[in-house]
Formats: sequence, structure tokens, C-alpha cells
Amino acid sequence: DLGRFKEDDTWVRYINRWKLEKADSSLKLSPPKNPITFYIESTTPKRYRHWVKQGLLYWNRAFEKVGIRDAIVVYQQDADTREHMEKDPEDVRYNFIRWLNNDAGTAIGPSRVHPLTGEILDADIILTDGWIRHFAKQHKEVLPSLAMEGFSPETLAWLDSHPNWDPRIRLAVPAERERLLAERAARGPQPFGGHPLATVDPTMIGSNEYDGLVGRISQVNGLCMAAQAKALDLGLLRMTLEVMDQAQEEEKEKKKKKEAKKEVNKDEPKPEEPKKDEAKKDEPKKEEPKKEEPKQDLLDGIPEDFIGPLIADLVAHEVGHTLGLRHNFKASSIYSLADINSEKVKGKAFAGSVMDYIPINFRMGEGTVQGDYAMIEVGPYDMWAIEYGYAADKDLKQIVDRVATPELLYGTDEDTWGPDPRSRRYDFSANPLDYAQSQMKLAKFHRERLVDKFVKEGDSWAKARRGYEMTLMLQVRSLSMMAGWVGGAYVNRDKKGDKNARLPLEVVPAKTQRDALGFVIENSFHPESFGLTPQLLQHLAVDQWLDEGGMRHFGSDEPDWPVHDRIMSIQASVLTMLMNPTTLRRVYDNEFRTPSDQDMLTLPELLDTITGSIWTELDKKPAERCTARKPWVSSLRRNLQREELERLIDLTLPDAGFTAAYKPIANLAVMKLREIKEKVGKALEEKALLDPYTVAHLSEAQVRIDKALDAQYIYNVHSLGGGRGPSILFLKEPNAPPQGN
Repeated sequence: DLGRFKEDDTWVRYINRWKLEKADSSLKLSPPKNPITFYIESTTPKRYRHWVKQGLLYWNRAFEKVGIRDAIVVYQQDADTREHMEKDPEDVRYNFIRWLNNDAGTAIGPSRVHPLTGEILDADIILTDGWIRHFAKQHKEVLPSLAMEGFSPETLAWLDSHPNWDPRIRLAVPAERERLLAERAARGPQPFGGHPLATVDPTMIGSNEYDGLVGRISQVNGLCMAAQAKALDLGLLRMTLEVMDQAQEEEKEKKKKKEAKKEVNKDEPKPEEPKKDEAKKDEPKKEEPKKEEPKQDLLDGIPEDFIGPLIADLVAHEVGHTLGLRHNFKASSIYSLADINSEKVKGKAFAGSVMDYIPINFRMGEGTVQGDYAMIEVGPYDMWAIEYGYAADKDLKQIVDRVATPELLYGTDEDTWGPDPRSRRYDFSANPLDYAQSQMKLAKFHRERLVDKFVKEGDSWAKARRGYEMTLMLQVRSLSMMAGWVGGAYVNRDKKGDKNARLPLEVVPAKTQRDALGFVIENSFHPESFGLTPQLLQHLAVDQWLDEGGMRHFGSDEPDWPVHDRIMSIQASVLTMLMNPTTLRRVYDNEFRTPSDQDMLTLPELLDTITGSIWTELDKKPAERCTARKPWVSSLRRNLQREELERLIDLTLPDAGFTAAYKPIANLAVMKLREIKEKVGKALEEKALLDPYTVAHLSEAQVRIDKALDAQYIYNVHSLGGGRGPSILFLKEPNAPPQGN
């Protein structure tokens, strides 16, 4: 509004809300004049209709806080009874929950909003069953997005000019990498590294995660990925159910054999019975027979008490968008994992909001009971947001005063690329490290059972590959989540004078950062963290059908699973998470934000920890002669060492960064290269004990370090096309001839 003079006054923002008023203002709890009415489309499977309705009605509890009972009413369109069949879902007069069938998994909740008032005029929710059917996505589709989660525009710009660091390139199948590089070179640099926020087209919504939020007078969520977030976890649940079913069958078989053995032995002479007093003394207490748990109803092969709440939770999330709420990615961090899986929290909301992308709660030993698998009601933040949006103006000050309440944490889409690790998709609990560790337990649980229990008689061995790759997705999601805590700082939206106001920026405690770093190293740098054995690798097959039902992507599903390439691509992506210039800059800046008499993770410590964990083999001499079959440095570790070496060299180059932190980062990288060179030199003194692989690897590392340390000028190192010109000019001493290539 340029009719106003002060800059703070020119931007007038309206919240989005329905025109919802009490029918009787004298009542403390009144029905509405005009309720928000939704119709569930007749295409919705009958087995799911109850749960879809539940998700809609969750929100009535929030409206009761502002004195309105039954603010949302729901009707079922029914093809059998013809009830409400005259209503067209495309008609803007009706708000519909629509149900479609596909194999992608979609859930969106767009709405139409009056641009001058913020009044919501119409809303529709579209659901598909792809996320319930089965998890059929390929590793190359899912892993890159998991590895890229939380990267800022600054990081994306770096990756644009350093494709060898880019998880989207490294995690692609080898046959596709050259094409991806050529496409990148052809399009040239993009604004902010191609961040989705910089590429939004407001004319059409639905393909970009920021659609509806940019370039419009009124903001609406045009794309939501909540369904896709649940798909991986549901795939893991199906794996778990299959493994458990197999275990139960084996237990029944053992019981049968035991009973048969009793039958065989019943005719044998019985030993002399002891005297009654002795018998009572020695007689063990009889165990009461365990009652068999009643069989649960299955919906599409999944217990109803599991899939039902998941559907209701997803519907509630999308309904939240149609009520004017945006995502809240901090909501999952209000309770510890032990509390979530306890009687104290079970049966109520275990997160601050249904507007987060919350993983399914699989209990792997944490807490005392299995908590709810999904949100079973709206959370305290949802109640607060509705209260603020629909309460009387006179109550707003009292409502806003609760901003610093721990259960009301808030961080939305544009917060996910900032320094606050709590603003995160797919994380869980107040201490995500506990959750990450439980996820690795789950991955290990499945890997140990893929060959023997998950693949049944008559199944294709391709099932083992699909199962293993799902565990890799679980692992990468956990690694990416914890890497975000390194260099992190909590961001609070409190204003000066707010009640119990927190600091706008609070650096994550040093111990928390170190614990996160330790988790990432332990679960990615060591070969055993991937659970691979010769037996498992021999069974990671592929369906030999040249169609979409078998070899879905030509060139990406070869019969021999490329173990070195897949593991290296994950480890390279993890190094990018930890060593990209944005993370290093944040660590460096946090040192300055923290008083010098307080403990803090420093840049030297970070690089020391990473490098020290990667080159541990060089800290001692081999006890006996190594061979190519039993090398001193394993193949996976050699790949990792070579990768880190390249990263350190990249960080010493003139184009290694555009921030003031570049020079100290480059200096420390040079120092680490010198330290590695010294260790490599000492290791090669024991060449007689080393295997050919290790000798070749260390010799090459020595040459690479020498050339990098001697380099004075480097031209066009990361050019992706055309002539590169003179790539490196090396100088050893005045008047010495150039060396290198």
C-alpha cells in the first residue's frame, strides 16, 4: 500500500481464513452460521472413508477453542445410494476430497482466496493411493532428493560450478552422468543455483514445492509432498510385516515339531515320581498359556490400526492447508523418542502440528510401549494457529504472548535451507540423534533378514535388491538429517518485548554438533555400516523383463549390483553435506558468535575429525604382509580416501568460495593435505608389507598432493565444455620447468 509512507507499513499482509461466525454469539460454544462443508468423493474406497472423514473432523477440536462447535461438516458422496451424486467436484460451490488411483503418491490441498481480504472461498483436497500401494521408486529417484535436503541457494550455486560435489550427479547411474553434465553446461548458471524458490512460475501451480507461495497476492500451498514422505516408511512397514509373518510361520513350525516329539516320547517309561513334598519344592511354576491376540482387519495387506491413522493424518495435513496453515517443519521436535513411546504421550498428539512431514513412528527399543504410529489429532501449534486466526481481536495479545511456549515451535518452507536444524523435513523427536540411531537399527534389522526371511519361496531375488535399496534410502535420510546439525544455529521468530522472548539466533551446543558429526562418520565412512556381505551381494538380482514392470530404467538395473559405485556415491554425498563451503562458513561464523571462554566446534576440529576418521589405516603399521585379497586399505576405504583428497584440493583452489571464510578454509585444507602427505610417506616406507592396491593408491595420493601443493595458478578446472586451455601451472622453484598436465 504505497499510500502509506513508512516502509514497515507499506506491506499489508492478510492471513487466509474462512468466514466462520457463531450462529448465536451469546453461547460460549455455538454452531456456526455457515459451516465449512466438505464432500468425500464417491471414488474414495469404502474401506478408507471412515479414516478420511476422521482426518477432516480432527480440526473441529481446534475450532472449539474459539467457541465454534462442528465448524467442519462432512458428507459422503455415494454412487450406490446416489446421495450427493448431483454435485460435481469441479464445481467451485463445493469443497471436495477427491480420490484418484496412481503409482506416484500425491496429496495436495489448494484453495481459492479473495486477494483483497484473505477470505478462503473454495478448497479441494486431492489424494491418490500410490503411497499406499507399494514403494516402487528407484534409488536414483529418491536418494538424490534425500541427500539434497536442506541445501541453501549458496550451496546449490557452489554445486552448479562443482558438479563433482553434487549428489544429483554422484547418485545418478553412471550411464546418465555425462548427459546430466552436458545439460547443465548447455543451460548455464541459474539464479541462486537453481533453487526451487527462484524458478517458481505463478501462472500454473503444482510442479514446484513453492508454487502458490511466490508471485501471488495471496499465498496458498500449491504443492505438498506429505504423501511422498510417507511412501518410503510404508514400504518399510510392508517389509517388516513380511519378515514378522515369516518369523511367526517358523515359530509355528517349531511348535509342531515340539508337539510331534512329545508324541514320540509319550510311550517311553516314566521316571519314578518324587515324594509329594519334594515335588512341590522343585516344581516350577506353571506358565499361563498366552492368549492369542485377535487378528486385526487388514486394509490392502496392512493392519487397519496402522494404515487408518496414517490416512487420517495425511488428510488432516491437507485440510490444514485449506484452512490457511502453512507447513511447520519444527513441529516434530517437541517430545523425546522415549516420551513419544510412553503411556504419558500415547493417545495424544506427539508433535506440535500435523503440518510437518513426520515419519512413521517405528519403535526400535526406545521408550516403554509402542507409541502411536502417526498423529491421531491436531497438535498444540495447530490449535494455537486456529485460535489466532479465528478469535476476536481483543484476545489476540493474550494469544500471541504464548509465542515462546516450547510446544508452539514454528518453521516453514523457507526456513528449511537456513541454519536451524529443527526446520527439517522427515526428522523426528526433540533429539533427532535418538531417532537416527533407531533408523539405523531398523536398517540393520532388515538387512540381516533380506535373504532368509524377506524373500519367500518362489519370489524373484530382485525383491532382495529392492529391500536393500530401501534400507539405503533410510540410511541416507538419517545421515542427511544429522549432517544438518553441524554448524547449526536455532532461529527464533520472537520479537523484542515478547513474553519469555528467546534470542533470535542461538548456536547449537558444541556437544550436540559433535554427537551429530560422530553419528554421520560412524554410519557412512566405515564399510560395515552398509551391512554388505558376499552372500547378500550374490542375491541382489534384478527382474529380467525389458518393460516398466521389470527393468524399469534401461541402464540402471544391471544384474550385477554396482557395489563400489553405489557406496561411493553415498559417501561422496555425505562429504558434500559436511564439507560444502556453506557448512564450513557456518562453523567458522559460529566460532565468532560464541564467547571465547565457551566450548564450540571449530573449523580445525571439524576437518581434523573428518580427515582423521578417513585415514585411520595410516596410524599404524601392518602386523603381517598384506595381499590383494586381504589389502591393508579396503576398496571402499580407498575410494573414500581418494574422494576426501579431491575435496581438500578443491577447497584450496581460487574458485573454492565467494565468502570471507574462503581463505581460512583454504589454508586449513592445505594444512590437512600436508599432514596426509606426511602419513602417506611414512606408510610407503613399509611398502614391502603392503598389498599392490594400497601401494598404488598411496603412491597416487602422494603425487596428487605434491601437484596440488605446488600449484600456483589453475585455469578452467571446472569448465564443463569446450577447450579447457592450460589446466594447471606447477612451479617447484625459480627457473624450474612446469610439471603436471
